[in-house]
Amino acid sequence: MLLSKRSLYMAAGLLFCCALPIVRAAVQEYSESGPQASSSSVPAQGQAAKPAPRSAEPLVLIDPGHGGEDKGAVFTGKLLEKDVTLALARELRKELTQRGIAAKMLRDADVNVGLDRRAEIANEPHTALYIALHAGRPGRGVRVYAPMLTSPQPPKGRFLVWDSAQAQSLERSRKLAQAVAKELKRKEVQVTVLGISLRPLNNVVPPAIAVEIAPDPNNVRSLESERMQNTVASAIAAAIAQTRGVAGGHP
Repeated sequence: MLLSKRSLYMAAGLLFCCALPIVRAAVQEYSESGPQASSSSVPAQGQAAKPAPRSAEPLVLIDPGHGGEDKGAVFTGKLLEKDVTLALARELRKELTQRGIAAKMLRDADVNVGLDRRAEIANEPHTALYIALHAGRPGRGVRVYAPMLTSPQPPKGRFLVWDSAQAQSLERSRKLAQAVAKELKRKEVQVTVLGISLRPLNNVVPPAIAVEIAPDPNNVRSLESERMQNTVASAIAAAIAQTRGVAGGHP
């Protein structure tokens, strides 16, 4: 039996009312999970999308001794330890970078940084190794220092014991010092390895050493020699590259 037009209109209206909520739900689900992202996730026209954040890469922290008002040793009127260490640090950074090892200088200008602040920077999570650079007399050649603690027991509890922060890395620091000395000897550089209770080495958590260069007794300006600085820097970098396990696989 055929329906009247009025009956057809009433049936169509009823069907539309029942289907409307289903259509709305489908549209909402598509807008949230479909191929088109919401407007908040799409960069505006002419703007670049922000890159995903990267975690800090483990690195070697190079610390040129002294700086600013702290001149360090004065070799001549214009030849100062703070300048020698800065030049050597830049050479070491270059040598490490060439070997694919991330490196950062604690200071890259003539500024003063306190010993406590140096240790705080060295103890940031991404630091894998800490290398302090110095220049001084007496003697000749290179002196490599490993930390020596008066109480070498690892700190207990949740809080860091400042004067023995190096305790857990002490053995790795000594191995690194020996590796640097070995590379220097291969380059026929006179070298001495010493243990020393020295700030900020004892306050540094990751493996840490200090390297001090001494001038030729007959030529104090040898400290400025590019050849000498390259020899020392390349020996340190080679030792770090060969002993990456000294820092637990880093850097």
